[in-house]
Amino acid sequence: MKLYPTGGAQSALQTPHDIRAATSLRCATRDRALAVISHELRQPLNIIQMNASLLQRLPASAMPLQLQGIAQAMQRAIESQTRLIDDLLDFSRVRTGKLVLRRAEVDFGAVTLDLVAAFGARWPSGRIRAEVQAADSLICHADRVRLEQVVGNLLDNAMKFSPAGGEVRVRLSSEDGFARLAVADGGCGIAHEFLPHVFGLFSQAGAGEGGSRGGLGIGLALVHGLAVAHGGFVKATSAGPGCGAEFNVWLPLHRRA
Repeated sequence: MKLYPTGGAQSALQTPHDIRAATSLRCATRDRALAVISHELRQPLNIIQMNASLLQRLPASAMPLQLQGIAQAMQRAIESQTRLIDDLLDFSRVRTGKLVLRRAEVDFGAVTLDLVAAFGARWPSGRIRAEVQAADSLICHADRVRLEQVVGNLLDNAMKFSPAGGEVRVRLSSEDGFARLAVADGGCGIAHEFLPHVFGLFSQAGAGEGGSRGGLGIGLALVHGLAVAHGGFVKATSAGPGCGAEFNVWLPLHRRA
């Protein structure tokens, strides 16, 4: 049996079993903390949401134009933070095995193109170009809502890191029994040493640090978790800082009997 010294004034010896148990405990503690924090954040956000809604219901004559703009900005910020909290909760469910997938036959291509149209309409400073390279429909036995989260998070990530006037390229294809979605941007790129960690929760360094991307990484971590839950996998590629990045998701195609 190999023993591992832990160091410190009262050094102890740990077996591999001890190390695995400690790691498992840390992961469980983190998952519980994520769930608690997410629920606690919802209460003040709901209060802000209620007040923003009340402001927006006021007659235009009773509210100055500047205040209308403030109310709209509040609403956009609330929606953004709500999505962040929802992603945290869903990631926690994925990690703890509590996520329930409501599977049905879903046209992954149609889901993607619908979201491309919706996201493109709210991104006036850029353009999203979609291309389908598949002769047949990309039907997956999947949870439609979760697929929308996968596509939406990838589009949101690409838009976030694209320069003004930039273009996001979306490509759909069929490969060896899998539907493949590729979302590419022309943003800051990703340093080679960071690529293996880009789908990890809280693993993102600040933008500009070796070409890695700022943010918490919650959306990409959820993309990875949802893809794996559906029997798929993910991969990120980049030629390096300043060269943009491409995020790929593969999901099993549904085989009809």
